Amino acid sequence: MLPMLRLLSLVVGGFTAWRVLGGQMTSTLFKVPDLAVGAVMVLAALIPNKGAAPALVAANAYAFGVFSVALAGYLVPSKPVEPLLIAAMAVNLVVILLLLPRLGGGGR
Repeated sequence: MLPMLRLLSLVVGGFTAWRVLGGQMTSTLFKVPDLAVGAVMVLAALIPNKGAAPALVAANAYAFGVFSVALAGYLVPSKPVEPLLIAAMAVNLVVILLLLPRLGGGGR
């Protein structure tokens, strides 16, 4: 399962960075945070096995936060929301929810 979650994070992070660097983003406000999200997600996907789960959870939580702020920017002026943004947020949630049990912080 971990290799698949690494691949999902790598794809979302790489695609986010590619959109920023390729000039496909319409909002200049989110260029730096989105580029940072892309870098953090790609780096977390490349961390060796022992530290991979915590790094992937942290990177995807950070990405989910940045994407949530971007989503709020779409909803205020009633602009249509990009489906890729919703898909990226869904991937972030899936990775976080599947890896949390691996971290062992059950609170018991």
